[in-house]
Amino acid sequence: MLKELSEKVLFLPLIILFFTSVFLTFKTKFIQVRMFPRMMYLFFKSIFSSKQKAGEHSIQSHKALFTAMSTTLGIGNIIGPVIAIKLGGPGAFLWFLVVIIFGAATTFTEVTYAVAYRHKRKDGTIAGGPMEYLSQEISPKLATWYSYFGAVLLVAWCSNQSNTLSDILQTYSISKYVTGGVLAALVIFCLLGGIKRIANLSSKMVPLMFVLYCGASFWVILCNISKLPAVIQFIFSSALNMQAVSGAVVGVTVQKTLRWAIAKGIQVTESGIGTATIPHSKSATKNPTEQGVLAMVSIYSVLFVCTLSGLVTLLTGTWQDPSLGIGINVLAKAFSMYFPQTAVILALTAFLFAFGTILGNAYNGGQCFLFVTNNKYINGYNIAVAIVVFFGAVMDAELVWSITDFFIIPVAFINLIGVLYLAFKRPELLKI
Repeated sequence: MLKELSEKVLFLPLIILFFTSVFLTFKTKFIQVRMFPRMMYLFFKSIFSSKQKAGEHSIQSHKALFTAMSTTLGIGNIIGPVIAIKLGGPGAFLWFLVVIIFGAATTFTEVTYAVAYRHKRKDGTIAGGPMEYLSQEISPKLATWYSYFGAVLLVAWCSNQSNTLSDILQTYSISKYVTGGVLAALVIFCLLGGIKRIANLSSKMVPLMFVLYCGASFWVILCNISKLPAVIQFIFSSALNMQAVSGAVVGVTVQKTLRWAIAKGIQVTESGIGTATIPHSKSATKNPTEQGVLAMVSIYSVLFVCTLSGLVTLLTGTWQDPSLGIGINVLAKAFSMYFPQTAVILALTAFLFAFGTILGNAYNGGQCFLFVTNNKYINGYNIAVAIVVFFGAVMDAELVWSITDFFIIPVAFINLIGVLYLAFKRPELLKI
């Protein structure tokens, strides 16, 4: 019932969010295409250069990127396209990828402004993210509302990760309660170490999980390479004709296809939501625009991983098996069909994706919480995250993912008010 309600209520707001990213793409003159070479240059320069020194409360640019990527490049990238395909049909997969591409311009814009408007608190820590440009340029009350909704949304997202991980580990006879308990304990330990511990862990986990998952996915795709042309044709025909596999009414199918494509596309990139800008605000860089360009690396990484996940699902046909649900088990079945050891790889990468994303979301949500409480009571928030992680692991997958979508809308709308306002007031910051 909640899923059906979300399809009706969230359709129009999600369309508005998508067209905002289209507008920002034109506003920045297709920054995601134009600055691709510059983005790659900045990425490798940040990794291999030793010139950029981080302070006590700041981190190097690439570590800020990897910390942000630990949330955007999370377990949602593995199952986001699967959910879009299962609930919106194969055509939703194409629109899902289109949403991601346009979202890169939004990510560039909001990260640029977040870095430009950050400032140091009295204790030397850095205050950044949408809360700062909303507070300084529009209204402190609007910034406070963003922080309230953001803190709740990011806790809800943590439950998504633990839920998906518990699903796949259950296939290895690991109780959901055990998964939830272990995750909750690990999360508390890492959050107590602050941004530096999280950044150091993310900079090691993100490349590892990226290589592991992509390698396994490529193998499954190669095993089905002869089917690839037909599957690609099927994706495009389903997207353009907007015809449901089940033969439902076309108008309803269009709404369902776009609803799930846009919802999952926004959710896996965080474009327009503003939460991914928070770790970027901690970067030691002095150039907001270049950090914005660097931030687009996460979007291209998401695009790559999601493309692999969607193709694996469609090539193996597991998306048509109703007994597998709508989550990670669809991919687990696809991997196990070819090499049993790839299922182990999926379990390992799922753990890395889930754990990294929970850490990133919990940290970002904590920053929203600190804005509301005037930099106090963070341990209380961290305990709340651990509790939600535990209960998220034992809840129904469809319920968890549908609930989260409702929290995205107020966070994204408030953030986009600030982003669009600044796009007209401070356009010079977007010029590069």
